[in-house]
Amino acid sequence: MNVSNFKKNFLKDLIYLAHTKPVSKQIIKGLFRFALEPLLEAQNQKAVVFIRMFDTTESEGVLKRLEFNQAEVYSFSKNINAENLEREPIWEDTEFLVILSPRYSVALLWDYSTEEIKDTSCVYFLLNSREVNNVVRIISANSKIDLNRYTIEFTPERRSNELLNKAVHKFIDYANSFAQEASVSQAESNLLESNEELLKKYEYISDKAKMISHEIRNHLSVIDLYSKIIEKRAKNISDDEVKKSIENGVNSIIKSKELIGGMLSELKTIQSANVLPIKVTDLFKTLEGLVRPKIEEKKAELSIKTSNDCQILADEGKLLNVLINLIYNSLDFVDNHGRIEVSTKVEGENTLKIVVKDNGCGIPEDICEKIFEKGFTSKQTGSGLGLYISKTAMQEQYGDLILKESGQNGTAFEILIPMI
Repeated sequence: MNVSNFKKNFLKDLIYLAHTKPVSKQIIKGLFRFALEPLLEAQNQKAVVFIRMFDTTESEGVLKRLEFNQAEVYSFSKNINAENLEREPIWEDTEFLVILSPRYSVALLWDYSTEEIKDTSCVYFLLNSREVNNVVRIISANSKIDLNRYTIEFTPERRSNELLNKAVHKFIDYANSFAQEASVSQAESNLLESNEELLKKYEYISDKAKMISHEIRNHLSVIDLYSKIIEKRAKNISDDEVKKSIENGVNSIIKSKELIGGMLSELKTIQSANVLPIKVTDLFKTLEGLVRPKIEEKKAELSIKTSNDCQILADEGKLLNVLINLIYNSLDFVDNHGRIEVSTKVEGENTLKIVVKDNGCGIPEDICEKIFEKGFTSKQTGSGLGLYISKTAMQEQYGDLILKESGQNGTAFEILIPMI
């Protein structure tokens, strides 16, 4: 990749800066049609449209309708039936749709090269916002003609509609989630339809899981409501230390709610891990916020550190659950004022080792080989599922969980995870 050209691709920078969740190609094509639909319905509406799109297979009908519209259409790729205005090939894989009209404006940017997973991209999507004009200025800088005059000719908004854009982005997340679930469910259906007895068992378990999931979500909505009330009222507290403590607590509640929500989503379907790039430092920051209250309750000491500010490929929710489970297990084996250390070490060329070590009494030698077995537990109130689920979760993420050592000086578990 030419470094100088990459620096000029400000459109791709906007996609990165949007900090949205990656969505599927199917959702992006839906957004493309959604953005054009108001213009297509108002056939006599004067407008200007800028398009850069490589795969038009599923959008041919929409683009054909656009030809019979009053809008001026300018292309920035060879496969669109309009004058190609692209001056230099600096945008590489970045695609876009920008619409300006007297009644509304739209900017949709995406780039499938930004994500590790094929046919997914973060999106920069705006409706009726002044920021759309900034996108036009960037496009105009690499256009054969000056496009900035259109930002003066078409001024549909008097002010940016932040609430509208927030609502649209929430809808995009929901739509992408439902699309992924439908895709996985269809794949599962294809596997199960050949076995009638297995299908009946699956349907029973699936229905039961959905009912339980529904009830838990009702309680989560109550938690969400009161966490927002607490967060709002905390703004009026004058004591900075108390205010900071409450804010940290609310953030931990919100993160825990998200993790539970992720697990509940898995009850709907036999879902594999959602493996994405994660910064280790960000992961550990979240982990510390989630376990800190329990550590303080047990009067234990926790040290979380890494010398590797690297990225790993993991399902963040599942990996956090594994780490939390290991830390909570350690708290059961250390006395008051015990110590737990979480650290990292690079293993080979592309594997990161996360070590969770405590100075507790250790695991008896005769049961060390059994701790990952389903249903086995040495605790009176244990379910025997924690370590079994944790090991399974890591293997789903192309990693592993192993017991490295255990004795009088404590216990150490190692998590192996792919590193970018």
